[in-house]
Amino acid sequence: MSEPYDYRSFECGYPIEVAGEFTSAVVSRPRSPKEPDVLYFHGRFSFREVWTNPGTGARFVIRGTWLEADVTATLVEDNVYEYTVIQAGQPFVVEDSTGRVIARERGVLRYQILWDTDGNFVDFLGVDVRGPHSSLNTCRYAADLIGLTNSTSSQRYTLRPAGTTGSPLGYVEYLPPSYGQATSPLLVFLHGSGESGDGSADALAVQAEQAIPRHIAYDGWPDERPFVVLAPQHDDTGGGPGYEHCDDVAFGGSCFLTTWHDRGHLSTEAPCFTPDEVRDFITYAVGAYDVDPARVYLTGLSCGGFGAWEYLEIQGDAQVAAAVPIAGEGRPAWEAVGCDLASVPTWAFHGALDDVIDPQGSIVPITGLRNQCGVADEEAGLTVYPHRDHDSWNITYAQGSPVDIYTWLLDHTSP
Repeated sequence: MSEPYDYRSFECGYPIEVAGEFTSAVVSRPRSPKEPDVLYFHGRFSFREVWTNPGTGARFVIRGTWLEADVTATLVEDNVYEYTVIQAGQPFVVEDSTGRVIARERGVLRYQILWDTDGNFVDFLGVDVRGPHSSLNTCRYAADLIGLTNSTSSQRYTLRPAGTTGSPLGYVEYLPPSYGQATSPLLVFLHGSGESGDGSADALAVQAEQAIPRHIAYDGWPDERPFVVLAPQHDDTGGGPGYEHCDDVAFGGSCFLTTWHDRGHLSTEAPCFTPDEVRDFITYAVGAYDVDPARVYLTGLSCGGFGAWEYLEIQGDAQVAAAVPIAGEGRPAWEAVGCDLASVPTWAFHGALDDVIDPQGSIVPITGLRNQCGVADEEAGLTVYPHRDHDSWNITYAQGSPVDIYTWLLDHTSP
């Protein structure tokens, strides 16, 4: 069976057209008449994707082929089976436009999976990695093969571990080529929960797995953008008792974050940046870098988007000139201070299909600012992508996006 697919990716910081085809052939049979509850699976799989930069026409290929032979599946309950997939072959190969191999996966992966006899995935139990493995970071290959011609951002991407500066948090630093020629605007980026850590060099490395830090780390950030970009790292202290009601509800992320807000932003349970953390980091950044205090901007995604809303609730326009929260939960801030949020121009983004943070977390505060507080649409912006889920950030932050948050930010200054 062959299944073609195509999509536009913004994960590297610029649009990439991906056209691919996945081919599979799977059969199963009982191991023996005496053991009807033990099945053998045999499968052959392959895929091929062409990644193209539509602006330049440059392209490269990612392909893979692997075999799952005589995999034993044991009945767990009803029609659910547990089995171990031994993935052998060449599951990941990168080729340039001439067919020259750039990277090749040669290791063996063993996946433990629960599957039912109707062909439905039930659960993933873990993976055992053996042998040499190449990096699966496609943006690293895209940067060299089809990337932006106007970006050298990776050369100015620096980790600043906790304790090595006067910052209260470890952070990632980007200085534009124009830095030092005149005071620069400052953009503070707040990451999601998956990039939390203790601020050490190893922990900060995960920042490059998502959004703006990823775009910068892999030359997806145009040199002409004038911002100093600083991305602090929050050390997720986790939750405590009293959050159990959020485990099995729709929009569990919204439930958890709203509960934490209602408990008074307890620092011992902080799942995301606290308002005080953001305030103290901005205070440090404005003092330590040659930046314009009137052009300080705040953005964040998911947990970081919520952190941006919470910061605006407490601090208002004391430090920032404009804010862009993405996939954040802004209703607690709106319910707490209402029209006081109008002191900072805010453009909120969300995916309509988000099942982690309720899209109403962006819709309610922005429509409230417009309808109840009389804020103009250009100062209370709202973009809801109809076909996107929780990841509404890569398309927003990328060059070639249908929106331009960077020009919008620079249009605003503090009094």
